[in-house]
Amino acid sequence: MVNAALEEKDTQVLGISANAKPVQAAFSTSLGGIPYPVLSDFHPHGAVCRSYGVYDDGRGTPKRSVFLIDKQGVARFARVYADMSELDLDEVISEVDRL
Repeated sequence: MVNAALEEKDTQVLGISANAKPVQAAFSTSLGGIPYPVLSDFHPHGAVCRSYGVYDDGRGTPKRSVFLIDKQGVARFARVYADMSELDLDEVISEVDRL
């Protein structure tokens, strides 16, 4: 599992959405669970996603994206995806190795 592979590299996986926690819980349950914490950027709606430049005002949701943030809090990698099927986990793991 990707989460385990990243944890072996001393990397914490987090998700974030602009949904309220009850909506996130229902979504996670519908998928059979999500193996990492999912943070809520609900109030003020999308504030964190906006600060990272990935909030889509037209849709009212964050864009699908991945950020790698080092232990000093500096974003070292960012990629926005039109669709999560574009996500290349090998690329992300390779970027983790570069940190």
